[in-house]
Amino acid sequence: MRSILGTGMTLTVILLIFLAFNLTWVNHLPNVRWDFSQQKIHTLSPPVRQLLSTLEYPLDLYYFNSSNDPKKSQALERHGEHVEDLLKEFEKAAKGMINLHVIDPAPYSEDAYKAGLFGLDDSQGFLGLIGTRAGQAAQRINAFRLADDSLLEYEISHLIYKLVHPERPTVGLLSGLSLDQPGAKVLEQLQRHFNLVELAANTDQIPQSVAALMVVHPGALPEATLYAVEQFVLSGAKAMLFIDPMSEMDTNAAPANNKLDGLLSAWGLQMPTDKLLVDNLYASSASLGPGQATVVHPARLNLPRQAMTENDASAWKLNSVIVSSSGALSRPRKSRTNFTPLLQSSKQSALLDTKRFAAATAFDSLVDETSTLGQRQVVAARLDGPAYSTFPDGIKGSATGLQKAANIQVVVVADTDLLTDDVIDSAPNSNVSFVLNTLDNLAAPEALASIRPRAMAGQSSNPLDHMREAAAQTYAQKSAELERRLERTEQEWQRLNPPNSGVGTQAVDSNTQLQALNKERLRLPMELHALKVEAYQQLHQTERYLKLLMITAVPLLLCLIAWAIFIYQRRRRSAAATWPR
Repeated sequence: MRSILGTGMTLTVILLIFLAFNLTWVNHLPNVRWDFSQQKIHTLSPPVRQLLSTLEYPLDLYYFNSSNDPKKSQALERHGEHVEDLLKEFEKAAKGMINLHVIDPAPYSEDAYKAGLFGLDDSQGFLGLIGTRAGQAAQRINAFRLADDSLLEYEISHLIYKLVHPERPTVGLLSGLSLDQPGAKVLEQLQRHFNLVELAANTDQIPQSVAALMVVHPGALPEATLYAVEQFVLSGAKAMLFIDPMSEMDTNAAPANNKLDGLLSAWGLQMPTDKLLVDNLYASSASLGPGQATVVHPARLNLPRQAMTENDASAWKLNSVIVSSSGALSRPRKSRTNFTPLLQSSKQSALLDTKRFAAATAFDSLVDETSTLGQRQVVAARLDGPAYSTFPDGIKGSATGLQKAANIQVVVVADTDLLTDDVIDSAPNSNVSFVLNTLDNLAAPEALASIRPRAMAGQSSNPLDHMREAAAQTYAQKSAELERRLERTEQEWQRLNPPNSGVGTQAVDSNTQLQALNKERLRLPMELHALKVEAYQQLHQTERYLKLLMITAVPLLLCLIAWAIFIYQRRRRSAAATWPR
């Protein structure tokens, strides 16, 4: 009896000690977490922690994540969980200056109404962020996109910085071309997002208040202005240049300033001025003029997401960028400057002489020349590193300026026509967003600009990616001629059979030529579909094998484990039965 009583008292004391420990000491234990991911995606980088340490005002972050929305894929659900984990790390590192509110808005609820009222995107279920600060306008991230996972840390830090510093940065615009008419949409957005200062084309000094400088067609600027741009960059300021071997906006045939080539070379960059970039895979349609037919223009390139460097702030929320009559950038062998491509062509690209584009009838043959596999060309690049002055003695009438810099930060784009309304309106694109992203990143202070996007481990290339690229190239090679024939057939059919705007039925035209064109319009898409099936056959077969392997792997493993257990128990029972008693 005493032993039972003693045991009961011992258990009671242990239970009381356990409860006292949980109620008193657990809250004082350190919260320890380990990040075993290869890229440390669950750990804040030192620049982010430095930015959070400078917060002087409390902020409220409202994270809307509709976890049970049927429109949301499993990959997007996992991405939403990753965003929430990272936001909690932001809240923890801010040490009380950030209050995080995680909201799961149910359909047609008050939370869903508020999320829609703030402008969050609900096309795939709510997955956005609202940031507020007392006395300031709210900031929002419409939707966290899976494609921008590497930019997630920068994206959240950008919102926090805008809450603390709502004032617009100052951007200077220096152009050798008039952008008032051809680039009205870009100018409107620049004036909306920045404190835009338009500088005269003959200026000889860049104001110190300019955080970032945008230079368009510098080849048309005088030598004194180029010298001012160079000194501005060598002083540590940042710039974005738009250069072009054949600008469609430039109606003046005046020769370009020869000093521009030397300036680019001093920055570790070169671009042939007599070559245009053509691409069979990314070529898009373009009109040769008002009232003229639309043709496949080999120099009008629609660069998709895979043509962009994802791990850069310039590619934030971009889908495609359209360039027209662009050049190609390259890095000289002896250059010490870091050269990071931002926009690139496909491997079905080539550099052709600008004189060959004088006749529109040569477009078809020019597209055919790029069908063979080549190398990817760089359309836009980010430069950073040491550079020297191409004006060692300065210019006449001014003292000798800076001769070199340990680190310049410049973004160069080998096209000016991407700024024009004609190119922007030709097809859906993110041209304006590309310009705004880059200038916003260049104009940002060091606390924000030093937050580098992270290369995700899942973004590394794999054999399936190579197979997809090879299949796309094979299909593009075989389908180019059929697609041109189909486009010409459609144009001819529209010319001979204009749409009828009258009410009621319309008689079928029995014209022999129209019937032949109709047969072509039906036959060519079928041939294109057959070519696509043939080009992607090996890829789809490999994907089916992998899916079958993934589906059957776990059941097979469980069956093997069950079989092993069965054999083990059977042998054990046999051994027990034969054991001498």
